[in-house]
Amino acid sequence: MSGDRAQTVLDFVVGMSVFLVAVGFTFAFVPSLLEPYAVGEGATVIVAERGAARLAESSLTGVGSTAALSHACTFAFFGGTAPAADEECGWTEDADDLHAELGVDDLRGLNLTVTQDGRVQQLESNGNVTTMRAGPAPPRTESVSAASRIVTIDDPESPGDPETYRLTLRVW
Repeated sequence: MSGDRAQTVLDFVVGMSVFLVAVGFTFAFVPSLLEPYAVGEGATVIVAERGAARLAESSLTGVGSTAALSHACTFAFFGGTAPAADEECGWTEDADDLHAELGVDDLRGLNLTVTQDGRVQQLESNGNVTTMRAGPAPPRTESVSAASRIVTIDDPESPGDPETYRLTLRVW
């Protein structure tokens, strides 16, 4: 070993320090580097938007309508019963298995409500009443994303102007 080498221990320490600061800066300011391994807030927003759109536009509507929820399909969905034989509903799983209906893994929490003036509404059919609510209440300690759709329910027993409701899907 000759004594004319220019590299010293101090040069090595400065070089490693610059390298570690650069790596730390990269991970701190480019959060998408860890995206495949971490679930961010954006994922729950997307799940909420797509789930609310699916329920309001296809699952709870009857055949030929995308603007109004079918009374029979919605009643059967929240009531946990099979829809009437003459109704063609777009859902395969009812509100008891909301995760399977929306294709969401069981690790996420889901809450679906249909409200009017801030109160959860009920549907009535042939003397039976069902509340339009599914899933556990959202936790107060976690971040919850929500998506809403303004919908009407096509009720054949209620002629006149349809009332509007708010369908809200919360995901955490």
